[in-house]
Amino acid sequence: MEWETVKTEMEWTHEKVTSLAGWSVDEKTVLTIAVYYVLSQKDFSSESFLRTMDALRNRAGWLSPVRGDFLPMLASFLDRPELSADEAVQLLFKKQQIIRKTGFKNTVHSYLAAMLMTSDPAYSKVEAQQAKRLYDAMKKQHFLLTSDEDYSYAMLLGKANNNPVEQAALMRRYFDELSKAGFKSGAELQWLSQVLTMDCCSFHNERVNRAEQLMSHIRKRVNFKPMHYPVIGFLAILECEDSQVEELIGLSNFIAKEAMFKWHKTLAFSFASGYFLQRLMEDDEVCGFSKELNGLIQQAIMAATIATIASTTTSALS
Repeated sequence: MEWETVKTEMEWTHEKVTSLAGWSVDEKTVLTIAVYYVLSQKDFSSESFLRTMDALRNRAGWLSPVRGDFLPMLASFLDRPELSADEAVQLLFKKQQIIRKTGFKNTVHSYLAAMLMTSDPAYSKVEAQQAKRLYDAMKKQHFLLTSDEDYSYAMLLGKANNNPVEQAALMRRYFDELSKAGFKSGAELQWLSQVLTMDCCSFHNERVNRAEQLMSHIRKRVNFKPMHYPVIGFLAILECEDSQVEELIGLSNFIAKEAMFKWHKTLAFSFASGYFLQRLMEDDEVCGFSKELNGLIQQAIMAATIATIASTTTSALS
């Protein structure tokens, strides 16, 4: 992996977003936007970004959860060449309405979940229903921990169309075993347990052992926090070798030296992990997954990376 290329991409994008945002946007929001463009391999265009921002403002009501600091982030997620700004915004709100009709609350996280839905109306309603069934099953397993922050994982994992009761029970089993292994109980551990069920709806104790080993090793080498737990899950299900983990650690420490991460060291590992795992999937270094599952895991990696960074940015996301 060309570390200098990664650094150059991030520096260029961060500079462009910063020059556009000025002092009106929080630095962590700027970082989140820059990270998204780099991970999705999109060039940042100020004209396209501003058009999307304007379309969002025009569509959202004054009390909409997409207002405030979250609006520029959402604009970056919607900024894509295949749709005009107005089309992308209208499609998002249409999908979010489908989500709300299934019983999900009107929060920032319902919009993030809507971003993960298919654009085909014939399938989007089914996906929303599958996500709600899984979310309800998760809620029964962990009533206090399960919240709107789990909407995106429910949407992604629901696409596998597993038995929601069995999958939620499996999540709980992983949660309990990982807690015994030294992971801190909380929402972050629940996200890790969700990731471990992404490719297989049966319990594998070796994944618990590998997760414990990975956490013990990585937290000695980087600024590692519970918010990074999902990364451990992806490394485990992708069966990353020790040499690959070392490459990730090296990339993270290299990135953390950059000025943009001076006051945000924990976010350096988030970005490095997202970049590393995305490229790992794209380079076909991971075998044994179907095309559909490969795409689902890539979506989950992107969603988890952005959610981790964005969740440190503003209370609007909590």
